[in-house]
Amino acid sequence: MDKTAVFEALRAKLQQELDAAVGASKEAADYATNEESRAESKYDTQGLEASYLAAGQAAQARELADAVNAVEGYRDELTMPRETVLRGALVKVRLGRFTEWFYLAPAGGGETLDVDGTEVTVVTGQSPIGAAIAGKAAGADFKLPNGNPGKILEVF
Repeated sequence: MDKTAVFEALRAKLQQELDAAVGASKEAADYATNEESRAESKYDTQGLEASYLAAGQAAQARELADAVNAVEGYRDELTMPRETVLRGALVKVRLGRFTEWFYLAPAGGGETLDVDGTEVTVVTGQSPIGAAIAGKAAGADFKLPNGNPGKILEVF
């Protein structure tokens, strides 16, 4: 599997989510300051609720911008070949009867990428699977916190 394609898929997905979050944040801010959201009585909280929504949307957009910047900032490290599971490793593992692909990245944990018809899950070092496989090489066994065993089949 082409690791650069995995990196580009992650970068594109995070950027797409950032663009959507920025748009939602702008819409929420516009509504919060719109004449229609102005309180008509002391019990009308629509404007206040809209401002809370706008603040939450802006915070989410900032987090996504940080994730995009983190991924871009580690481009070389995230695309270089690996022999052990470190940041940037693309890992094929066996979990029970299933074979899974994981990409260890500094951000974007939980994202699922479709790369040439193969599903790749992005994990961070803080995730249970990321922590379980970190530092290991192909052929190594590992155990998840729930006790389920796994085996690293390949590291790219």
